Amino acid sequence: MKWLFIPLSLIFIFAQLPFGPFAPEKPVEEKKSPVQGWWMVSYFAVPPTQYSRVGKGIIKAESLGSRASLFKAVGEKEKDFPILSWRWKISNVVCSAIETKKDRFDAAAKVMVVFGKKGRFNMVEGGEPAGLKIEYIWANRLSKGDPFDHPGEKSCKVFVLESGERNAGQWISEKRNLHKDFKTAFGTEPIEVLAIGIQTDTDQSNEKVTAYYSDPTLRKK
Repeated sequence: MKWLFIPLSLIFIFAQLPFGPFAPEKPVEEKKSPVQGWWMVSYFAVPPTQYSRVGKGIIKAESLGSRASLFKAVGEKEKDFPILSWRWKISNVVCSAIETKKDRFDAAAKVMVVFGKKGRFNMVEGGEPAGLKIEYIWANRLSKGDPFDHPGEKSCKVFVLESGERNAGQWISEKRNLHKDFKTAFGTEPIEVLAIGIQTDTDQSNEKVTAYYSDPTLRKK
């Protein structure tokens, strides 16, 4: 009778194989948001901006060569409300930012509004909601005026609300009519508000900025 020769290396490999029922894999632990009620979006190969709740209704953002966003979904009762208001404060502007250039578009403070309809594809938890977007920014030196196309994102318009360091270190109140801004930005009748976000980023400039935001609020008037 001939003997079948099996190398010892193969015997060792077979001994490691999990014959029988497979052990269930442990679920991937979801990254907890730093601010309750919001979800954070980070970006590949970029360190995230650090967000934290520092008081009732106040979010702190600390950025040093980093970028990340916080988003929250808008409730059914608020999706057609036209008036958005908030307060913000920055330590300084991003001095080397050029907001009209893709590779220089950093902002000390930014409030984002995403318009669309809720669905399984545009409200993926952990990712940016998809839709038409308006960004309100605190710019380096750009003048306030008509919105311009975001240099790195399609279907996104940018409004400059504050610019320069004249008001740095002070709380500034903002109030926008989203229906009016949507018509100005996209030339069509407004659609529902899907989500609101905030972002402080310095990944292009590698500068340091600290910003504070009050929770943005939607109202009928």
